[in-house]
This record gives sequence, C-alpha cells and structure tokens, in this order.
Amino acid sequence: MKLFILLAATIALAFAGRVDINLATAVQNGETTAILELPQIMAQVEANPALRSLSGDAKVTALVASLEGLTSAAQAPYVAVASSLGLETKQFWSSNIILVEGLTPEKLALLEVTPGDFTLRKQNTVSLFPTINHGPAAPLRQGLNQWGVNKIRAPEAWNITRGEGIIVAIIDTGVNVDHVALTAGYAGAWADPYLNTPGPTDVQGHGSHCAGTVLGTANGVGVAPAAKWIACRGLNTFGGTEAALTTCAQFMLTANPRPHIVSNSWGSGGGRPWFNTQVSAWRAAGIIPVFAIGNSGPNCRTAGSPGDQPNLISVGNTDDQDAVAIPPANPSSRGPSSTGLLKPEVSAPGTRVVSCGLGADNYVTSSGTSMACPHVAGAIALLLSANPTWGYDEVYAALTTTPATPQLTTADRGCGLPTADDFPNNAFGYGRIDVAAALGL
Repeated sequence: MKLFILLAATIALAFAGRVDINLATAVQNGETTAILELPQIMAQVEANPALRSLSGDAKVTALVASLEGLTSAAQAPYVAVASSLGLETKQFWSSNIILVEGLTPEKLALLEVTPGDFTLRKQNTVSLFPTINHGPAAPLRQGLNQWGVNKIRAPEAWNITRGEGIIVAIIDTGVNVDHVALTAGYAGAWADPYLNTPGPTDVQGHGSHCAGTVLGTANGVGVAPAAKWIACRGLNTFGGTEAALTTCAQFMLTANPRPHIVSNSWGSGGGRPWFNTQVSAWRAAGIIPVFAIGNSGPNCRTAGSPGDQPNLISVGNTDDQDAVAIPPANPSSRGPSSTGLLKPEVSAPGTRVVSCGLGADNYVTSSGTSMACPHVAGAIALLLSANPTWGYDEVYAALTTTPATPQLTTADRGCGLPTADDFPNNAFGYGRIDVAAALGL
C-alpha cells in the first residue's frame, strides 16, 4: 500500500504544474496575484482548414468562437480547483491564461500540485515608454501641418485619401474625446479595465497625444485626419498589467467597429514573448499591430517587448534632420532583438512632436518612440484606405521598400547590417517612412 501511495504521488507530481521561482518568492513576501498559463492553442486554431477558408467578419467570428471554446475547456479544471481553494479567477481566451487572486503560500502549494501542464508565474507588467514632455506647444499657426506629418509626406497622400473608412485603435492611457481634434473621429467603441468609465477619458495625456498624431483633425497634427478611432485603457498613470492589456487585446477582436490597426506606444524590457499570442490573434483577424520600440538607446540590443517580437511592425524615433534620436533627446532603442531579429522594422518622426493635450483645444510637445509609433499607424491608415484589399504583407512591403534612407553614422552601423548594404539596419530598420512613396507618388 505504501508503495502504491508513493507511486501515485510521484505520478501526480510528474503531471503537476510548475511554479516560477520569482512568483514563489513574491507570494512569500505578500503578493496575492498570479497568472496560471496553459499551453497556447493559437497555432492549433490558425491551422484549422475551416477557419482558413473564411474571410472578413465570418473568419473573425469563427476565430473568437474557437479561441473561447478551446481555452474554456482547457481552463475549466484549474478554475474549479482554484475556486475550491477560495481563490478568485478571471479567464482569458486571446491567450490561454487565468488571472488568480487571493494567493497565500499554502494555497499556491496546493494549486501547484493540480495535475496538468501549466505554469504559475508573476503577472507581466509594462510601462509607458518614458517620453520627454516639453510642455505646452508654442502658438500654432492655422493651416500648417506639424513637421512630422510633412516629413512623411502625408499631405501629398491626401490627394488620394485622408484615411476614410479606416478604424485605428489606441491601447494607451485613454483618449480625450472632448478635444477639438479628436471628438469627430470617435467611432463609438471603448473599453476600460481600470476605471470602467462609460466613455473615453484620459487623465494622463499620453494616449491623447498618440491619438492626435494618428488622426487629429485640427492644427495639422494628424497623419490620417479622416480615419476614425476606438480605444482601450490598457495603461494607467504608472503602466499596465498583463490582465488589463489582454482584456484590451480581446476587446479589439470583438469591438464594433473592429479596428484595422492597433497602435501601441508601451512596453517593457526586451526578450519577453508574453504578448505574442494576443498579437497572433490580431493578425489572424486581419488587424495590423504597430508598436513603439522603446527609448533605451543608443546602445544595441535595447529594443523593448512586445516591439522586439516577430509578427508586428515596430517603430524607431527620428528627428527633424532624419537622424535616429540619441541623447540628450529621448534615445531610440536599437536592435537586434535577443533572438537576432531586425528591429525596428521602420522609423518615423518622434522628436518634439506637437499633438493633443488634456484640454478642449490645447497642444503639447513630446518626444519618444511613443510619438513615432502613431505616425506609422496613421500612415498605414492612409495605405489601407487607398488599397482596401491590402493586408499586413502588402502594407509591410509598401513601408519597407519605399522609405527614406538617411546617411548612417558609425553608431547606426554598429548595431548590425543584415545585408551588404546600409539598409536595413538595427537603428532605422528599413528607413524613415515615406507614405507618399508607399502609395506610388
């Protein structure tokens, strides 16, 4: 009998989960929250021939239903065990994870021995990539576009399109819907994992500044002023949690209207793949992910996650002289990624960018890759508006085969040249975007 009990215990442990050492230490020190992560099923869903035969709304509906069904079934036994231990749970489906709350060291130990293949770990957190706020903008001259809008030649693209018919999502601190440059562009979809406000607000300002650069309609701040926006408050004043950002990721897949593009000016240290499944779900739904690369340069291998990951477009910061931003400006992060990927893919204006503030009609000057990312999101809105059948591959090709290729410095070359030519490189990527050239102008 003793041998049987020992054998049974050994088998249970062999098929039990794993607790990350950092979580165990944190719970010992009073942390009560964790992520229970199960094997991801996104690749299984994407490989389904029935899903691959669909397109448009039908495909997204089937995608969401598949993700919800498979993750719910996989998570059910663990939710039951957690409930029996008096723990609270929140289930997610765009990534096969469960948020567990109310942990103690004793309850963690009991949850750990639940049979199955899973990991208990700390919840990932991110920050607003630190921007330099230069304060209120100087008085703006009516009828003039901001320098970054002109630099990427958006006004020339406006001869073809101003972004009509395109929805851009902003995951950030929120959006000031009452700003004169943003009010008309709101498409009516909003989610708020932090404050649960009924409509868009922004108490920090970062998200409003980003939204204004994408599609602001006043004082020449917006790249695609006829596009519309939706938003999710994935970040509070201090940063964002994995749970909040995954809530936002799911919202983008179910929002009405659903976005064509998601602009993300946030991240963490490099080499962290935790948001990859959420990005893959967006890609499967035909949504184009754009991420700031971070402001930790000018050293090499400083690109932040998720921007340093595959399957998305990451953006570096250039100034009005087409140089990659270095100190004393907000220094643009540089690649390659920890796995050797070229990063960023492209660069865009991000230094001393004027955009929307928190008042009804005020403007703020800020610097960072957070300001560069929405220039690219706005440019993609113009490309998609002019080419409604395009997807990620066509947009990527257009942006990376037509950019401006400024003269490199020794430091720019120092982070690696994947080919015999100066471009692409791990400072500019393929170059500083030129949306007019991407449209064939």
